[in-house]
This record gives sequence, structure tokens and C-alpha cells, in this order.
Amino acid sequence: DGWGAPYFSVNGSGNMTVRPYGTATLPHQEIDLLKIVKKASGPISSGGLGLQLPLIVRFPDVLKNRLESLQSAFDCAIQSQGYGSHYQGVYPVKCNQDRFVVEDIVKFGSPFRFGLEAGSKPEILLAMSCLCKGNRDAFLVCNGFKDAEYISLALIARKLALNTVIVLEQEEELDLVIDLSKALFVRPVIGMRAKLRTKHSGHFGSTSGEKGKFGLTTTQILRVVRKLKQADMLDCLQLLHFHIG
Repeated sequence: DGWGAPYFSVNGSGNMTVRPYGTATLPHQEIDLLKIVKKASGPISSGGLGLQLPLIVRFPDVLKNRLESLQSAFDCAIQSQGYGSHYQGVYPVKCNQDRFVVEDIVKFGSPFRFGLEAGSKPEILLAMSCLCKGNRDAFLVCNGFKDAEYISLALIARKLALNTVIVLEQEEELDLVIDLSKALFVRPVIGMRAKLRTKHSGHFGSTSGEKGKFGLTTTQILRVVRKLKQADMLDCLQLLHFHIG
């Protein structure tokens, strides 16, 4: 119960089982992993699939259930607090770039506009290809270090009608965004990552506070706002991003 609930358990035979729909899983829907492995690795002559071990066994229903649970938690909180807008999550592609995982998240998250977050050029290409088949209101949030090629890709994604947001993590990225958006005739949507002074003592504690590598200080944020005003692009600034460490 400390690590697997409500999706993983052990049945009466001592075998590990999967409950794909969490607490809503009916007894006959529970999957015995040992039976799966025996079926997959068993000889074809006796009804098996003849596959070599080790195997990766995917349970997309668990992913779907987690997305729905997350959305439901926010929807309940929003309703109880009378909040005037809605929740839209993004999945950070760096957590797992596996094609089946990312495609399933876009597919299962489509009804509630669940999007993707990319932090590198390969990730933004992957995210673009997946989100082209998803909900057009879903966000493509572009974080991480950005050079001209990365920003060009993000602006092209906006041309493809993807809901793309370029998040500035270093002040000098703004000049590239302004210049390239004018060259490509694209009106960008821009966000900023704030560098918090708050420190914490966790695993990444050494990169929290003022020692953080990414993010803009208050002074830099004010300079960005001033520069966007001068470029007649202040309306492009629509997102604030921050976290500790």
C-alpha cells in the first residue's frame, strides 16, 4: 500500500497484479503479470508469443486514469473555490520521451486540453509532431536553453497553429525572440521564468535561490517588460513560470 496503491498489488497466489483503472478496477479486470510474462515468452507451439525476455509491458489505462485523476482534483478545487478559469496541465517530455507514452498523453489529455513541455530541440520536434494530432488549445511550453534554431522551431510551431509559449529563462533570449518573430512574421506568445530567492534543502538545494542557473531576477523582468513595450509586443507576454530549485 505504501508504493503501489491503487494500481499495483499482490494476489492470493503471490503474483504481482495490475489494476488498470485504479480503485474502479473490477475483480475480473485485474491483470496477473506472471500470466502475461508466461504467455509472452512461452513457445509459439503451445500458444505463447515466443518473445525474448526482458519485456516492457505497457499499461496505457493507468496513464489515462492518472490524467483523469489529476484533472478531476483541479476541477473539484476550482469549483469549490469559485475560481474563474480552468486548469490546463502540460507533461514534461524529458520525464519519458517514449513515443507511446507521449502519444498516449496527448490522446488521453485531449478532452481537457492537456499539453506538452519541451526543453530541447529534439523534444520540441517530438512535441510538435504529437500535438498536431491533439487538441489545438493544448499548450506547447518551450523551456530550457534556447538558441536561434530552437526559437525558430517554436515560432514555426505557432505558424502551424499550435498553442506555443516561449518561456524566457535568460534575458538575452528576448532579443532572439523579437528579431526572429519579425523575420518569420509570427506574433509570439512569451512567458518568463522568475528566479526566486527562496532556498530549499532538498536534493537540488544547491541550485535554489540566487545560485539558480535559470530564471530572471526582478530587475531583469522589469527590463524585459520595458523592451517589449518599446517593440510594441507587451501583449505577447502572457505567462509567468517559477519553481524552487
